[in-house]
Parts: sequence; structure tokens; C-alpha cells
Amino acid sequence: MNLSNLLLNSFLPYLPGTFRKKIIRGGLPDFQTSLEDVTFQQVFRAEDYMSCFKLVYDVYLEAGFIKPSSLPYRIIKHHSDSETMVFMGCLADGNAGNKPIYTASMFADNELGLPMDEGFEREVAELRNQGRRIVEVGCLASDPTYRKGNKNVPMIMNRFIYNHAIDVLNADDLLITVHPKYLKIYEDILLFEKLGELSEYPYVEDNPAVALRLDLQTASERFKKAYGNKPIGKNLYHFFFESGPTPDDLQLEQEKEGGEKYHGADKKNLVINAYSAALQAAMVP
Repeated sequence: MNLSNLLLNSFLPYLPGTFRKKIIRGGLPDFQTSLEDVTFQQVFRAEDYMSCFKLVYDVYLEAGFIKPSSLPYRIIKHHSDSETMVFMGCLADGNAGNKPIYTASMFADNELGLPMDEGFEREVAELRNQGRRIVEVGCLASDPTYRKGNKNVPMIMNRFIYNHAIDVLNADDLLITVHPKYLKIYEDILLFEKLGELSEYPYVEDNPAVALRLDLQTASERFKKAYGNKPIGKNLYHFFFESGPTPDDLQLEQEKEGGEKYHGADKKNLVINAYSAALQAAMVP
């Protein structure tokens, strides 16, 4: 990072909101809707589930969000829910297999509740009481080896998440909890709104957390207002709502039509059995 960028980033949090957002949005890189070297897909296979849970464990452990465990996987009870979806971006290299470099999970609100109920039950209940269908995205993790400042991978995953929340789960609101240091990314770029804030969030070993909400009913209108006049590469309204299906999206649609896949009760048993097998393996001396 050069000196001018360092100074700019130091002063950005103290600038008036409108001016700060204009600078941040104007400085966005050109985003692509597909990448030749990375494919994106919904997870169906047992080994892919476990690879994603291992990536989340490694990243969360490094960040101090979880404690070390003899079982090196981050699996929460909501992963066994039949409506939970796990996504991954992996290298398009046959020699690498399905090695995830980015993963995210999407949790539907049902009798099991949402992960963020643990710290933000009142805020979530307010949305439930309005009769809104809410979903939460969590367990996000990216392999540090492949970050290198490239924002295309997380942004394409965001596109995946938006499309599934709207088209598959018919959600009204997308919720997420983030560390405060990422707050401006979600507020200024991705147009989330703050729901609540905790100085200690038990879900991530008492690290601070901010709960955010994206109203999917108004998201298209708000993105158009914020980005509609931007050049096509920086136009996130076009990126999320107007660009046609990418080859990655089409691959996912084709995967729905055939091949071995796990969902519903089968998917629940798959995750539970995979977790049990990993636990037994970890106990072997």
C-alpha cells in the first residue's frame, strides 16, 4: 500500500458519510461475473462439505474466532438442517480437485432458528414479527494463499448468495454478523444496514460483532440508485441484477438436473455422519 492510500484509509472513517461512500465506490476495481481459474458451486458431496468446514476452522482459528480443537472442522448445529446450503469457490484445476479457496453457508429461518439468535435474538425477532422471511449467511472463509487483494472471488460469491436468497429461498432479508473492522465494506459497498452491535459475541469467542441486514425487497432499487450511473465494471446494480447467468451459474443449474447430490433428510444424515466419522478419526491415537 502506498503512502497516499495509507493516508486516505486512515482518514476515510472520519469523513462525512456521503463523501466517504463516493470515494470508496469510485475506487472499486472492475468486477467480473466469472473467472477462468475459479469455479463456484453448491456443495453436495461429503468430502466437499468437510473441506469447506476445514477451511472455516483454519481461518477462524487464525483470526481468534474459535479455540483449537482436536477436530479441525467448524461445524455448527445449523449445518445439519435440511434447508442449509453450503457454497464454495474452488480452483478450476483438475490436479487440485475440489479444493475450496472460499466458502459460505446460508441458513434458512425455521424451528431451529438462526445462528445469530445467540446474540441478537431481539433484533431478529423484530423481523420475524413483521412476517418477513429471513435467511442468514455465515461461516464465510477464504484461503489466505489465494486472497492477494483480488475482490472478484468474494464478490462473485456474494452474487451467488443474493441469487439463492431471492430465487431459491424467496427471502425478504439477508442477515450477517461481521467483525466491526469489516462494517464499512458491508454498509458502504454492499448496502447492508446495521441491526445491532455487541462488544462480546459468544458465537466467536467473545470477539466484537455487528449484526447487519440487507432488505432484499428494496435492494435492486437501492443498488440502482447507488451504482446505476457507474461504468459497467464498477456498476454493482448491473453485476447483481442485470448481468446474465455466468458459466458458473449455468454449471450449478445443470448440476441440479442430475448427478449424485444430497438434500433434505439425506443431506442432514450426510453431514452428521461425516462429522461423526471425522470425530472418530480424530480420536485414533
